[in-house]
Amino acid sequence: MIIGYVIGEASPQEALMLAESPVRVGRYVILEYDGAKVLGLITQVTRGSPFLDLSTNDVKIVQRLRDFETAIPQFVKAVIKLLYDMNSGSQPDLPPSPGTPVRFANDDELREIFSGGDIVIGHVIGMTIPVTIKVNSLSRHLAILAATGSGKSNTVAVLSQSIAEIGGAVIIFDYHGEYYTSDIKPLNIIEPKLNPLHLKPREFATLLEIRGNAHIQYRFLRRAFTEYVKKVRDMIKEGTVDYQSLNSSFVQDMEREIDAILKGEGEGKGQRSQKEAADEVKNKLDEFVDRYGNLIDLTAPDITSRIKHATVNVVDISHLDEDGMDAVASHYLRKLLDSRKEYKTKGSGLRFPVITIIEEAHVFLSKNQDTLTKYWASKIAREGRKFGVSMIIVSQRPKGLDENILSQMTNKIILRIVEPTDKKYVLEASDNLTEDLVEQLSSLGTGEAIVIGGLVRLPAFVKIAKFKGKLGGADPDMKGEWSSLMQSGIQDTEFG
Repeated sequence: MIIGYVIGEASPQEALMLAESPVRVGRYVILEYDGAKVLGLITQVTRGSPFLDLSTNDVKIVQRLRDFETAIPQFVKAVIKLLYDMNSGSQPDLPPSPGTPVRFANDDELREIFSGGDIVIGHVIGMTIPVTIKVNSLSRHLAILAATGSGKSNTVAVLSQSIAEIGGAVIIFDYHGEYYTSDIKPLNIIEPKLNPLHLKPREFATLLEIRGNAHIQYRFLRRAFTEYVKKVRDMIKEGTVDYQSLNSSFVQDMEREIDAILKGEGEGKGQRSQKEAADEVKNKLDEFVDRYGNLIDLTAPDITSRIKHATVNVVDISHLDEDGMDAVASHYLRKLLDSRKEYKTKGSGLRFPVITIIEEAHVFLSKNQDTLTKYWASKIAREGRKFGVSMIIVSQRPKGLDENILSQMTNKIILRIVEPTDKKYVLEASDNLTEDLVEQLSSLGTGEAIVIGGLVRLPAFVKIAKFKGKLGGADPDMKGEWSSLMQSGIQDTEFG
């Protein structure tokens, strides 16, 4: 069924259609000309009347026209982005001629384009055509971006569970506690713990906030930490370790190692500065325990031994402060990358690829602030593809993200974004996102998204599937909770 005709000048990338009736932005259309069968996308729609154009200045003219029994003549024009020649399997290289008919793409044509992937994430907006994505393309990472309440958590849940169902391993750093109490299946809850025995000296020094130029402090810490770890591992091998007291004596044991190193330095020049450095390391140890004490567990197994494949693994960091969240996320990212490198080079280590999901990514991967997580996320963005460590970053504040990391997220699922600077930032950081698509972000409904990148053959306007089950990210029913209180009579309770 023809819905309109090409008018005016066209290019191989864009054409203008005069439509027979109103059409919606985001609908896919077909133009057939010069041996080509071109799939197009409606990106802009305007409506007007030759009788009531911008030169009309008298409201009485409008009133008289409306009084006529016949309807006011009007027109609908639509801008069509020409995407793909389905006959040649390439971008169109010729523009359509004026008068070329335009019709809606049918179900079979859209299935050919959008249903050739591995897992279903939703359907074409306004239709029942499933949209599937190519899971292997996640090796080049993914950004899920949206305004608050637009459906980010639902998208993460649908995507994670679908990946697990085909045998994948997903690990979510659960910032708000939305997933560990959800109905995602299968679910593996990982308690966030830091085991110093699995830390590297430089990593431990960073957690202690020993500055890079504090060379004497770092030397004390490195030697003490290395010696402490060696002794504990020897005791584990010999079976003489007391696991019950291991955590409680950690600081005292470390301080004894520092004192032994200081004593070994002997008297002489610089002894005072040596002692000051040693005392400062001890102070930082105390501060470290105050800040991360509830995370420290020398009996905790390595994170790589706790991850299950064909499962959504959730690390609940919601009860931690941001420093604690950063410490856990950075350490786990480092261990995952190192373990996959070890597997690829030596055959030992984590034997299956893993997809990491960082919620509230603008907190951990800020463009204005360096964090421990940002360093390792940057390495995964650059190197992860080679070793089977993929990253999905999720954010409601795209303009707060580090531009280098965002630009390396080749794939994007972008839900509704209204804020102009966010839209501009996403556009500038995306090679495969065009201005005409960005302009549509404000008009998307809840759960609707534009999907771009290797996940799909062409940019897809998708209604993300609704996760079936409980998910913590839903808006609270405030009215319902108030009504329940009223009905139970609790409104008479006095609060001091």
